[in-house]
Amino acid sequence: MHTIHTIPEADAFFASLPEGFDTPQDFAAALPPAESEAPVGYIPVAGTAGRTAAAALTAGILTAAGFRTGLYRAGAGPLSGRVTVDGQPLGGPAADAYLAAAGRILENTLLSRPAAELAAACACFAAAGCAFAVVEAVDGALASALPAVPVCAVTHIGPDGSGRTIERLAHDAACVMRAGAVCVTAPGQPKAALTEIIVAAGKTGCELVVPEEEDITFPDEGEGKVDYGGYDLPAAFTGYHAACNAAVAVELALALWRKGRDIPDEAILSALAAAENRSSIRVLSRQPLVILDACRTPQQAAALLRVLRLSGLQGLNAVVGLASEAGAEEFFSTLENGLLPGEAAKDKDAMPGMGEGGPIERLFLAAPPSLIGEDPGLPGRLAELARFHFEAAACGSLAEALAEARAAGGRGVLVCGSEELALAAEKLLREENSPLDTVH
Repeated sequence: MHTIHTIPEADAFFASLPEGFDTPQDFAAALPPAESEAPVGYIPVAGTAGRTAAAALTAGILTAAGFRTGLYRAGAGPLSGRVTVDGQPLGGPAADAYLAAAGRILENTLLSRPAAELAAACACFAAAGCAFAVVEAVDGALASALPAVPVCAVTHIGPDGSGRTIERLAHDAACVMRAGAVCVTAPGQPKAALTEIIVAAGKTGCELVVPEEEDITFPDEGEGKVDYGGYDLPAAFTGYHAACNAAVAVELALALWRKGRDIPDEAILSALAAAENRSSIRVLSRQPLVILDACRTPQQAAALLRVLRLSGLQGLNAVVGLASEAGAEEFFSTLENGLLPGEAAKDKDAMPGMGEGGPIERLFLAAPPSLIGEDPGLPGRLAELARFHFEAAACGSLAEALAEARAAGGRGVLVCGSEELALAAEKLLREENSPLDTVH
């Protein structure tokens, strides 16, 4: 009989699980039995861009309002670091539940990583006595097995590298809806995506809230402040994409308020003001300049480019590690000019920071570490697509790409294309004992 005794052992177990999809029934079988008369209220957040930011902001608002709140963030890195309660790492009963869930899943079920991680997170939130838990829904269909879903969200839908159409991506994300819940979707959804979301809301009997794009304004361009329907967002919410994520979080809080939860405006405003790392951008070092970003979709690339332009950066060399050719052409195009697929240049003229030349000069393509050896030709094929927009070179490894990008000179190095690549780059750079000062 296999046993898991420590959190690092549990982390290693979850990391070893394959990617894939599971039925809601199999996922439900891995959940702990309901022992409370007041089950956790789950808030699943699906979508292809802005999911992490919207989930984190929503959890922050609920914590500020006095509710014990869990947060599960999908992605790379140890699972125990991506499951928090009131913003704090696992401890006490929640940590015990994490180990127990790992052992239970190891012995009794055969789940893919998304379902297994979410099941373990649910066990932690129940053990911690959370009133709410905000969870990233990589597989929206699993949300149907969660015990209670008062509200949910579908963030922006766009190409995600999986090869699925916009319609299919929207259909899959909309599976988080259920009868009697309120679903908030992002403003400015592509028409094809919004149509699927509206149809799903009608079929499930779920109320749909669509924030108005006109409610997002930039009243003081000099300070970069944003206003959403009377809620002032701090200057750190740089750009339209980040403001949309904040709008989703605000509307989720207001939906819960309409359902009778005590969420004052002060809690919303204080949580927005206190939120850190509101975009995926992280400055690892200033001397030399090293920027990490998890962007992998055109929407995320547009948000990154706008922030770089507003910062006045030029002459960056980018190390890019996309996991697939699907959607790569759109990603590279947006990384060059900040325009989303089908968007005309004139649409961006009125937005601060979007009229200048691109800050990125050269691209060095490398496969994410988990794909090394699986498809040796991937970086070369991506480089061919990228050459329509940049000087581009294929590299055999992330280490080689980093070395070439740094040797090419320029203002600094940007690493993007996947969270896995960004985390691996950070580890490599730190192992070199470089004088890196971490700032956000």
